[in-house]
Amino acid sequence: MGERTTDPGHGDGSGPPHGWDRSGRRTVFLLDVDNTLLDNDAAKAELGRRIRDHLGAVAAERFWGVYEEVRTEATVVSYPLTLARYWEEADPTATVAIRAALADLVVEFPYADFLYPGALETVAHLCRLGRAVVLSDGDPAYQPSKIARAGIDEAVDGFVLVYGHKEEHLREITAAFPADRYVLVEDKPDNLTKVRAALAAVSPGTPFTGVLVRQGKYAAAPGAADVHGVDLVLDAFGDLRGLDLAGITGAR
Repeated sequence: MGERTTDPGHGDGSGPPHGWDRSGRRTVFLLDVDNTLLDNDAAKAELGRRIRDHLGAVAAERFWGVYEEVRTEATVVSYPLTLARYWEEADPTATVAIRAALADLVVEFPYADFLYPGALETVAHLCRLGRAVVLSDGDPAYQPSKIARAGIDEAVDGFVLVYGHKEEHLREITAAFPADRYVLVEDKPDNLTKVRAALAAVSPGTPFTGVLVRQGKYAAAPGAADVHGVDLVLDAFGDLRGLDLAGITGAR
């Protein structure tokens, strides 16, 4: 991943270069993925059903137990580590065919079927207002593949960043994608708070807008919209299509 050194214009000379507004300022939209662009809660439920049908109820319960153990230890979801540990415990002598059958259920899961309505069209709208960049927490092996399988990477011209904890990498993020203002779109209120604080530390005074979308279990928690760092609350990611840059950031 690397940002282009120059921004192409609109082609017809009618507007500013891509990613810049008419006043010569650049906005970068940082977009979360799980429960922001795609319904991860529904996707996990369906994956769980398929794994249960494949392994049986008892073995599937153990699989998800390993999943939670790995998530606690690694502090991120990691299906590759879950698969490795599951077979080490369940059957170290399992054949390639047996291992592959379960792995294929996981790595070939059709995440594109779980995109929120109008998600990619909304990303296209944001690309017309500034630069859209995926900024996702997750396993560095599985999460980029998941994003690609959902068709999200193409929608953002391949600008995809995946970190274990995004708030720890604002120095790299702002270096790769310099901007006059940043907008983070998230379903997790605490991530909005953490990223706002991290941005203030590495780029003092740079405007930041935190957009909370009420999608998924974290955004539905009581008091989520009242967390420091939340500037705009929307019922759905697709609602951004009805807003211009001023409507999102309050900037004129």
